[in-house]
Amino acid sequence: MHCRYTHHTRYDFDRPVFLEPHLIRLVPRGDAGQRLGPLRIDVDPVPDGRGLITDLSGNTVLSVWFSGLTGHLDVTVEARVELCRTNPFDYLIDARRGVLPLPLTPAEAREAASCLAPLPMPGEEAERMAERLRRDGADTPQAFALALLGAMTDRLAVVTREEPGILSPDALYARGEGACRDLAVFYMAACRHVGIPARFVSGYHEGDPGREDRDLHAWAEIWLPGGGWRGFDPSLGLAVADRHVAVAAAPDPEDAAPVFGTYRGDPGQARLRHAIRLEMC
Repeated sequence: MHCRYTHHTRYDFDRPVFLEPHLIRLVPRGDAGQRLGPLRIDVDPVPDGRGLITDLSGNTVLSVWFSGLTGHLDVTVEARVELCRTNPFDYLIDARRGVLPLPLTPAEAREAASCLAPLPMPGEEAERMAERLRRDGADTPQAFALALLGAMTDRLAVVTREEPGILSPDALYARGEGACRDLAVFYMAACRHVGIPARFVSGYHEGDPGREDRDLHAWAEIWLPGGGWRGFDPSLGLAVADRHVAVAAAPDPEDAAPVFGTYRGDPGQARLRHAIRLEMC
């Protein structure tokens, strides 16, 4: 399976501003589940300099820097990705390590520390759900990951939420509904509570092929001994295979934001527009 997409993002300012260096996290990841093909990134105004870098989470990020004033920032990414993982369960967990919390080696524990730390937001409802699932028999990593998908599908609805930011797990539970990014964070909080490393992923999903308007999608990845990082999508209630394209993953959702940077000056009103065109082939 291959995916071709174009992602256009534009910021318009009422008055010219000076753009500080920006990080653009819209380059598809290359990993065991997907391979990056042809890639083109156009930035306007043309940066004084640009370079692809690898961040602390292993994501490929475009770093750009500017001079002079501008009234806009326009980024267009065109990419083709080969999606390789048809079976999301093509791994074997050593029975001795198939318990909760996950028994990690000292090296694994150091690497996974940031993906096990409690999230800096109220998350008691996610912890309660996690404890209830364990009491009900979901006491292995894979059983817990799947049971959590089912429990969230039963309790939480998925909606489009235009306002920025992420709802805390407690706020999401109280509302009973949230955006994909909110559900991903709830899933992360529950997994971390039982000792499964979890991180936030931004990217794309196949969605409805008949729809022209698209948006970025979000889900969670958990680390399993013998399986490595594996995606679980609580918005869709499934394990991730070859219908998702991962762009960035990080312990903190802010570190997977598609565009990160600041500016100097008073922009008046700043407006954001984006358009995504995606095709599976």
